[in-house]
Amino acid sequence: MLKICVAGKNTCSIKIVSFLEKKINKNNIMILPNKGDKGINGWQPSLKNYAIKKKLKIVKEKDLYRIKNLIFISIEYEEILDIRKFLSKELFNIHFSLLPKYRGCHTNYLQIKNGEKYSGVTIHKINKGIDTGNIIDQIKYKININTDALKNYKKLMHFSVLIFAKNFQKIISKKYRQKKQNKKESSYFSRKFVNYNKEKFITKRENTLKFHNRIRALIFPPFQLPIYNGKKIEKTTFKNGKVNLKFL
Repeated sequence: MLKICVAGKNTCSIKIVSFLEKKINKNNIMILPNKGDKGINGWQPSLKNYAIKKKLKIVKEKDLYRIKNLIFISIEYEEILDIRKFLSKELFNIHFSLLPKYRGCHTNYLQIKNGEKYSGVTIHKINKGIDTGNIIDQIKYKININTDALKNYKKLMHFSVLIFAKNFQKIISKKYRQKKQNKKESSYFSRKFVNYNKEKFITKRENTLKFHNRIRALIFPPFQLPIYNGKKIEKTTFKNGKVNLKFL
């Protein structure tokens, strides 16, 4: 009997589980929350809390190693898998960028700060690297010039659920196609690459698109807002070559 494990956090992981509940027997669904998930809802709902309420089986990573008929779905799961420990080769990750660009962490922040015109999500096989596995599918969308980090993150979550639903039948029937990533186009960023506690303090105000992008990349109210002259910036707009800031 096929077993599907969803590993990760936040609304996107819960919506994927909810999708699965409509497609397969709940006894064949397993939940692997992140280690920091205490089962308490915050600004995002807790995957662990959802699993408890729905009476879904909560597992540890080691519980999955010997399951041959396992499909593993990582969606914002914070641990790096050692694929050698798994009998199953059906291990997938949903990543918040158009791979091979922006592997690793801070994908949402960096895409906006760098002024990318497009973003998207990628579902790929998990291999021994970090976000380097073969691509199964991607969804690409345009980023509005005034979209901030929180708004874009919500879009990334939305499309992550859509890409899973789109590829669900192919994955469970093993009829998906794989495409190798182009290493020459790859970029990687570690967790330590960005320190938001430092980045959020703005010392110089400018009227440039680069400045606007930096500000909107930091507008993520659940965690931080950029600060200029002791005031928090809640919104930035770029129009006719000028940056307009709105303070709290």
